Amino acid sequence: MAQQVAVPKERYIPNGLKFAFGGLAGMAATCVVQPLDLIKTRMQLSGGGRTSFAVAGEIIAREGFFSLYAGLSAGLLRQATYTTTRLGIYNWLFDSYKE
Repeated sequence: MAQQVAVPKERYIPNGLKFAFGGLAGMAATCVVQPLDLIKTRMQLSGGGRTSFAVAGEIIAREGFFSLYAGLSAGLLRQATYTTTRLGIYNWLFDSYKE
């Protein structure tokens, strides 16, 4: 007697949730990258010759730790609009093409 193997059903994720996941992923990435981008910009403005650790230490000593996140709101707004739309439309088009 042959046993039948149950094939798992593919889960359906609503398009709105895909848009939200895309936006949240972009916003989380921005929170990680923001301090690195600030350090890079300060290094470029200073003319070079210093390590990223030296620049980060100087920023924290002079302005405090949370100053590494200066300008974060602009990055989050960009991700909330641009990345949410871009990834949401990509997923929607991909699903449409699959069908």
